[in-house]
Amino acid sequence: MVNAPKEIEGLFDCDLPCDTAQFASIFAQQDRHVMISNKTVSTIDIHNYAHGYDAFSFNKRPVVINGETWGVQFNAVNLKELICVEAFAEIMTFDKSHKSFSSVRLGGMQLTPSQEIVLFWLLRGRQTKQIALMIHRTPKAVEKQIANLIIRFAIFGVTNRASLIDYARCNGWLSVIPAQLLKQPVSIMINE
Repeated sequence: MVNAPKEIEGLFDCDLPCDTAQFASIFAQQDRHVMISNKTVSTIDIHNYAHGYDAFSFNKRPVVINGETWGVQFNAVNLKELICVEAFAEIMTFDKSHKSFSSVRLGGMQLTPSQEIVLFWLLRGRQTKQIALMIHRTPKAVEKQIANLIIRFAIFGVTNRASLIDYARCNGWLSVIPAQLLKQPVSIMINE
């Protein structure tokens, strides 16, 4: 545990001085499910870690010794890394002429939180009305953010919505997860 106090010996998971302690019963329930079903389970976990909010995909698998389940072993992958791989695969599927791929923002361009969330959903094929519903804004407000994004990216040759999407996909924006999507702690089994 990062930044843990020295006196944690003997504490239960729910007693640990960290934000994930509130999920101790959920983690235990997931572990019991793995042990009873004798199958690997994947979860998505968003929590406030020592470095801030982050999202991980966990694979929890049973530890079986001589045919008997003894416990659970797990590994985690940061979802930002998985999204980076997904973004690369999508780019290569649509346009094999790309000889390079960037998973970072070119020129260190910073977007406002509103622009970031609109671009995130736009790159995933959502229409203006769908984005508006998901982020609790009006379609007109979403269109305004798209127009602002086109202006921000104009220095890279972006002139319309389609060129914004093409440019952003090829320059690492598919791998950017808006911070506001990571502010709600959760642990969800995605396969059972």
